[in-house]
Parts: sequence; C-alpha cells; structure tokens
Amino acid sequence: MYKAPPESTLIYVRQSLDRSGDGLAVSRQREDCEQLAAQRGWTVVKILTDNDTSASGRKARPGFTELLDLIEAGRAANVIAWDWSRLSRNARDTLTLIEAGQRNGVTVALVRGSDLDMSTPNGRLVAEIMASVAKHEIDQKGDRQRRAVEQAAEKGLWVSGRKPFGYEPDGMTVRPVEAAAVKAGYTALLSGVPLGQIAREWNAQGFTAQSRPWAWDSVRRVLRNPRYAGLRALRGEVVGAAQWPALVSEETWRAALDVLAGNAARAVPRGAKRLLTGVGLCGVCDATVHAGGAANKAPMYRCSGKGAIEGGADLPGHVSRMALPVEEFVSAVVVERLSRLDAVELLADRGRPDTGTLRTDAAALRQRIENLALDYADGVLTRSQMKTANERLSGKLAEVESQLADAGRVSVLGPLIGAEDVRAVWDSLGVDRQRLVVDTLMVVRLDPPGRGTRTFRPETVRIEWR
Repeated sequence: MYKAPPESTLIYVRQSLDRSGDGLAVSRQREDCEQLAAQRGWTVVKILTDNDTSASGRKARPGFTELLDLIEAGRAANVIAWDWSRLSRNARDTLTLIEAGQRNGVTVALVRGSDLDMSTPNGRLVAEIMASVAKHEIDQKGDRQRRAVEQAAEKGLWVSGRKPFGYEPDGMTVRPVEAAAVKAGYTALLSGVPLGQIAREWNAQGFTAQSRPWAWDSVRRVLRNPRYAGLRALRGEVVGAAQWPALVSEETWRAALDVLAGNAARAVPRGAKRLLTGVGLCGVCDATVHAGGAANKAPMYRCSGKGAIEGGADLPGHVSRMALPVEEFVSAVVVERLSRLDAVELLADRGRPDTGTLRTDAAALRQRIENLALDYADGVLTRSQMKTANERLSGKLAEVESQLADAGRVSVLGPLIGAEDVRAVWDSLGVDRQRLVVDTLMVVRLDPPGRGTRTFRPETVRIEWR
C-alpha cells in the first residue's frame, strides 16, 4: 500500500452553526491550522471542510468521510485540526478515526492541544478521553438549551429561530403586511378555500416561505401554528398565553385546526372549477354531480352514480345537462335571496357560546393539568391518581377547545350580507367561496332536462332552503 511521506498533512476544519453563511469561523480555523503546519515544516496536501455541520453524529459530514478515506489510502501521515471537538463528538466517529489512524500510523496535531500519535496506546487513550469530554459538553449544552426553552415557554417568550411569517425577526413585533395575509389566510380557509389557492394568493402578493414559494403544505404549517392565536406551545402542546400579539382569536385558530384535521372538510374534488361540483345533487338518486364535457365550450353536469339517461340505454349517471344555464340560475337565486332586507337574519347565531369564558376556562384547565405533574413529582399524588385526574381534565379541555372551534367558524355569508351591490360582491368571489355559499344556503337538485329539450326550464333545478 502507498505510504505518504512523513510531512504529508491533511487539515480538517468544521463549524456546527454558521449563522451568517460566510464561513468566517472555518476560515479562522484554517488559518491557524496552516500556521501550525508551516511551523512544523509539514506539506498540506488537502484541506477538508464541513461548514454549518454538527459533529454529534446526526448529520453526514462529507469532509470527515473523505478524511477517513484518505487516511485509509495512506495519503497522509498527519492530520491537523483546531481541537478534538472539531474532529469528533460521538463514540462511533472517534473509534473509526482512532482505528484508521492506528492502522496507518497517523499523528493528529491540535492547534489547541497536543500531538496524538494514533500508533501508540497513549495517543489513543488521550484521544478517547478528549472525545468523552467533548461528548459530555454536548450533553451539558443540550440540557441547558432544553431548560432554557422550557423556561421561555413558561413565560410565553419566543426562543430565537427563523423569522415567523407575519412578524419581524425578533418574533415579537407584528409585520403589518404579512400579518394581513395571515389573517386573510384563516378567513379563506374557514370559507372553504383550498390551501393551494391560499398559497397562490400569497405568492402573487410577493411573499415567500423562507425564500421559497409558498405551497399547500407550508401554508398548512402556518395556519396550524398556535403562535398566531397568541398561544405558546412546547413540544407540540399549548402551555399558555404568549407575550407576542395574536393575529387571530383562539376560536378562529381552533376552527382552522378542525378544518385542517378533516373534521369540517367537505367532499369536493380537488381542483374543482364548477359551481355545483360535489355540492349539487342528482334529482333522481341524490348522488353528487360532477363537471364534464369541454370546459371552455360546453361544460356539463353529470350524475356521479349509475343509471340511465332518460329515454336512453344504460349509461353512467341519471342526469347530464348543460352547466352554464344552471349556474346562472342558481347564482341569480342566491343574489336575490341575499339582497332582501331580512338577509341579515341568516347570520343570527343564538347559540353562540361566550368565547371569553371559554378561553378563561381553557387557560385554567391547562394550569390544573400542569399542576398535576408538579404534585406527582412532589409525591402529593400517586401515579394512578395523577392518571385519573389528568384524563378527566384533558377531557374537559378537549370539550372547551371544541366549543372554541365551533365559535370560530366565520360566516361565509358575511361579505354578502348588507352589501350595496350583492351581485358585484358575488361575482368577485372565487368559485370555492361561491360553492360554499350555495352549500350553506340551499340544497340544489338537478333533474333530467327531458329528451330533446333545448331551452332551460327553471323547474328542473329544484332548490331546498336550509
């Protein structure tokens, strides 16, 4: 096997977190390592770098892998690193490096440390001790960080991280333009607008999701985040009120969670473009109707069930008829109903709960659940007592949160009620919102138009008000 000259040297530099992205930390390490090589009269054959990469073992380190490969190939007699923690902080990598160094007679020289000859028992022992110390530092740091996060959560504070959409980089100050988009996103979701459409609207306004275009899944993560209701979460659980301003009420946020969980979802095909798709019913069998035909020339509504078109042979569906006349008729009925003076009564919700009381109850229940854990830790409660009490309080909390979700569902009719020009508002709504308005107001059944019928007959569109 090829054996490198005794002066042949590899330099390895690494930085766990590069906040600025300019690599200054690894540059400083490299300068110090090169200076040490010059003092020893060693020839640097290659510099290997892992920037913004931890050595804890959770993430691949291409530079470190190449270092091991070069050592095994006999391409270097020496390895220089700033200190041992730059090389390894986990037992697996330490063992691999020591064994490779032992087989190939490599010396590890540390800028902040001594030389370790991997061919000797003493060198390997010191390397193992230094690796253990580095691992201990990681464990200590992790404990400190976890406790700091818990304390911040208890106080409703934000721990530094990526800038939340809708807020400034400090995580506390509202950024008005983005905040308006977040609020509109909640309103759109609760009005039946798909997540993909919300993403397209945010992209059209010039917003980005961490320098990338918005997509349905990134919008979903935003709308699920309790931060926007002014709530602080820890490990996925709400633990109390936050110190930053809320953008929406807790009831609105919980209503959004309900929709995103599918509890309030309606069976409308994804990407549906016609007004009655998944909403209108076949007048013969009550199956939903779907759109068919040439979308731009002669769109049709067809029954999604099995049957026979009037007077014909057995064919899929009972109803097949032109879509545009039906949509014009239904739209006219909606506009007429919402233009009446008594339309405001459609917004009446006499059973609406007191959301202020609900929020207070929810906060009290969360505190009582938190106190259970403290009482158990202090020996006041047995494990069985804590489990029983926790199940009872969690059940009450789930019930309160469900009532908050019900209270938060905005009325899809709101923009239309009391409008000076209902038709103009109706025409300005997207088909998703229009479809939800129709489904809120009425049940629409489409009867077969009759064989050979060429004129639209209103009586073949039966409307039942909800």
